Amino acid sequence: MGFRSGFVISSTSFLFGVIFIASIYDFPLLYFADLSDSAVEAAERFYLSLFNAPLAVTALLHGMMGLGVIGLIAKLHRWNEMAKYFDGGSLALFVGAICMYLGVSMPNLRLIADPTNEKLVWNSAIATQRQSQLDAYNKGESSFKPSDGAMTQDERVAAIRIVSASNTICIVLLTGVIVLQISEWYLERQEAVEAEKRRQQAKELVEAKKDK
Repeated sequence: MGFRSGFVISSTSFLFGVIFIASIYDFPLLYFADLSDSAVEAAERFYLSLFNAPLAVTALLHGMMGLGVIGLIAKLHRWNEMAKYFDGGSLALFVGAICMYLGVSMPNLRLIADPTNEKLVWNSAIATQRQSQLDAYNKGESSFKPSDGAMTQDERVAAIRIVSASNTICIVLLTGVIVLQISEWYLERQEAVEAEKRRQQAKELVEAKKDK
């Protein structure tokens, strides 16, 4: 396993660590039957502390994401059968996790940090939720008419849960990266062992012919 694989494994492991820390706050929001106000407030404080963290923290997080992409592109550049399937699949999964972060987590974190900003509301997943609620109201299927202004308390909870759910999806995607990389390493190792066996057998055959 070379330095390129090291880039990928170290980057993925770092991101796993960040998400596993977040899972302490995510699990009560997603998997506990009773959703308490204290769990919501704890998750909100955690995510706001990350969102408002010093630039060095953000740079480290984004740098580790970039390190993983660079490592996978460098491995894919070999363009053999192993690279196409294992590194290509890993790159797709890794980029998928980054897209979840940029397209789902970040818009909702900005909204949680500035809940009165209506522009952010309509650029987040809350807009989709409001639209579906409004459609149900207009069709007479529901008596609830969604707000068209700043984010409500229920929507604040929904935004935090969306971030938590996106973290769970990222765990699945990054697990796929690790599985593919380990599988590639194992198959390459097996191929090397088989090649060494064939080389040794050929050497023994040549020596046997010389003895005759």
